Parts: sequence; C-alpha cells; structure tokens
Amino acid sequence: MRGIDLTGRGELPLYEYLYRCIRNQVVTGAIAAGERLPSRRVLAERLGVSVVTVEGAYAQLVAEGYVVARPRRGYYAESLPALPDTTAAKPVSSGSEIASAGVAEDQSAAGRVPYDLTRGASVACPGAARLWERALRDVLAHEPDDVLYRTPPARGVPRLREAIANHLARSRGMSVDPRLVVVGAGAQTLYGLVAQLLCEGGSVGVEDPGYSRASETYRAHGLDVHYLPLDGEGISVRALRGSGATVAHVMPSHQFPTGRVMSVARRYELLGWAAEQDGRYVVEDDYDCELRLAGRPIPALASIDATGSVMYLNTFSKSLSSALRIAYLVLPATLDAAYDERLGFLSTTVPAIDQVALAQALESGAYERHVARYRHAMREVRDALVEGLLDGPSGQRVRFEEADSGIHFVLEVRDEGRGEAGISAAAREVGVGLMPLSSFARVSEHVGAPDGFARFVVQYDSLSVDDARAAAKALGSVL
Repeated sequence: MRGIDLTGRGELPLYEYLYRCIRNQVVTGAIAAGERLPSRRVLAERLGVSVVTVEGAYAQLVAEGYVVARPRRGYYAESLPALPDTTAAKPVSSGSEIASAGVAEDQSAAGRVPYDLTRGASVACPGAARLWERALRDVLAHEPDDVLYRTPPARGVPRLREAIANHLARSRGMSVDPRLVVVGAGAQTLYGLVAQLLCEGGSVGVEDPGYSRASETYRAHGLDVHYLPLDGEGISVRALRGSGATVAHVMPSHQFPTGRVMSVARRYELLGWAAEQDGRYVVEDDYDCELRLAGRPIPALASIDATGSVMYLNTFSKSLSSALRIAYLVLPATLDAAYDERLGFLSTTVPAIDQVALAQALESGAYERHVARYRHAMREVRDALVEGLLDGPSGQRVRFEEADSGIHFVLEVRDEGRGEAGISAAAREVGVGLMPLSSFARVSEHVGAPDGFARFVVQYDSLSVDDARAAAKALGSVL
C-alpha cells in the first residue's frame, strides 16, 4: 500500500477519505490483487488515527467487494476483472418505487393484516408531505407563472435536470451532463422508454428473483425477456452471455428482493460484457440507493463506467412517495443523439410545477436532510423488528440477510416441516403478512434455500417502531 496523505481530505470524514484512497489504489492496481492490507491497528498507528476510523474504512471496502476479510488472517485486496484495452477501468473519484408492487401486491391484496411485511409503504414516508408542502408553497410564492405552467421540454425542466446532476455528484460520485438527464413519471415509464430506445426486436436479461414490473414492462413492449440467476456476487454474467440478450437490467446497489450488493468484481465483469460488442447496454436500477442503513451508500455502477454503456435509472418513490411519480434516467453520451432521433417527439410526463418544486428541494438541501431523517427513522424500525425477533421465543430459529443494505431484508426461518406456505399461514393467523422469497422468482431453481430454512422478504417501511415491536412479538409466537 502506497503512502496515504490524510491532509487532503477536505471536509470528508476521516474514515470515508481513507476508504476512498484505498479503493482507488485497488482499482488502479497500486494495491495488487491478493495483497494483504495492514491490520487495522497497524494502519491506525501508521496514519495516526483511531482503530475505529480504519475499521469503518475497511468495513465499507468489504461491503463493496474491493477487499475480502479472511477470519484470523486479515484483509486482502480482491481481483478485479480487466476490461478491454479500449475501455480500461476508471478509478472512482476520491473527491468530495419499487417494493410495493408485483407479486407482493397481488398476494397481499386479499385479506389485509395489521402488520403487512409483504409490501412497501403506500403513502408518503414520514416527513415527505411536509417537505413537499414547503417546496410547493415556496415555488408558488416566488416563481413566475410562465415557469410553473408552461409545457416543459421533452427531457424535463432544465433546472431540475441540473439539480439532479449536482445531487448525483454529491451522493453517487457521478459526473453527469444535465442534458443527458431525462425526467419521467415513475420508473415504469422510464422502463418503457428504455425498451423503445434500445430493444426494438431485441432482448433483455433480468435478475431472477427480481422486480416483476421491470420485466413485465419489457415484455409488454414486445421484447424477449431472459430470467437470469443470481449468485453471491450478483447476476450471472455467464448466463447473460448464454442468453444472447443485448441489454442487462440490474440492481447492483441493493437487489430486489434478495437485498444483495453486487461485488465490484462482478461489476467490472458486467461492464466487460457490455464492451465486447456494440449495442450492448446495462440498465442500472438504483431505486433506493440513499437508504442504506449502515456505512456510506454503495457507489453507483455508472460511476466506474468507462465503456459508455450504463443507463442509470433512479426514482424518488422510496425516499418521498410513489404518489409523486417522479423518476429520472441518465443516458450515456453514446445514446444522446439516438434518443432525440427516436423519442424526441415525446412530451414530458411530469408537470412543470412538480419539477420546479423538486428542484427547489434538492437545491436548498431540504431533500438531503429529509433523507437523513428518514434513514434514521427506518433504522429504528428495523432495529425494533430484528431485536424483537431475536429477543423473543423465536430467537434461535431466525437469521437475517442484508439487513443493512436498505429498507427491506430477507428473514430466514428454521423450517421444521411447515414449509413457506405453512409458516406464512401461521403468521397471517396472528396478523402478520409474510412473503416467501420464492414468490419473486420466475424460474424456481433460481432460488436456493439454505438447508432447513425458509426465506421471506420483509418490507417494513410501512411500520412505526411500535408496530415493529408488536409485529415481532406476534411473529415470534408462531416461529
């Protein structure tokens, strides 16, 4: 490991600056694949920082897959697949609506329960209504009518597109030209635009288990959809190659429904696949990236893309409300002209007044403050639910997967013959809705259950802390 100068960190927290420095050394090869990193205590002494600072940096590197922790041996740099010579890996800068739909919606609609863990919140998240009210009041008071009520440009109001570009630079490490931002009425609308732009007569590979609204939207536009398995690192690129698909739709920062984070090695492998042939693209669906509950958000796949093949898609549905219907797509520069040629005739699907209000919330910092408060509130709900299950009679029978990755996790329950259906039925009897992970898979063999455990996707963003405690108590009584 080369020398690290902490004097250049600016206003970044020490652990984050250290994490970025080490990450870039791994990406550029300054730290070789397989090289052992200094122990936490040794590096802390060398840099004159606390062990806690080094622990925080190492934990984030492990979470993103740049480093692997080997018990009783230490930390080692991971091997990153090489991209073609013309599209070399780009170091990440060291500078400063999903889960309420699909199968869960269909199955939870029949017979509501007091504590429904099968779907996300159907109303605005705490604080979002007040944020939106203040933003609307401000723009109505200060913006002229010819800004608020005129027909916006096809790609969206320039002020909002610039605010989104600045937000992505701060939160996702992305350098975005505002012209390449396209605003649309929800993620599903943008899935349709992607289908029309890229895939006429083509095919798309999607993660399985996965988000049904994405795959069904592609199917509705006449595309062949290939359901591809996941492993511990993410979507199988081998299966992707074998499918013949020209587009891959992935959720690398927090896959729904498994919650898994795609490893950095798999990210480079996926970018390598895209670079092998002209016309291949990756759709990065980053639907709840800001709601990671531990550590810093996982950097976007687009932030390390040197191939010009990633279409970045995000929505404000999880952080504000699905009722607002505002999402956005960031085109790679290679598709700028093609978008105008093929889809430039379309009108924007979001009213100008809503776009200006959201721009105001982003520019003022109100949105980021709201997200921080919401993330804290969801962490308290998650803790109440997890601790209630662990401390109750079911404590020795349950495990949790990806509980820090976002605002849903996978609950593993030791199964003693009841099966997923029996456990779900028993939970419903005490007022708790549970959704088996297998319900989200189109190909049954793509969901492998650990020996002796049934797995359920737990979505808790509709609960309060008291609700979470009550749900844990009720659920613990039948597990």
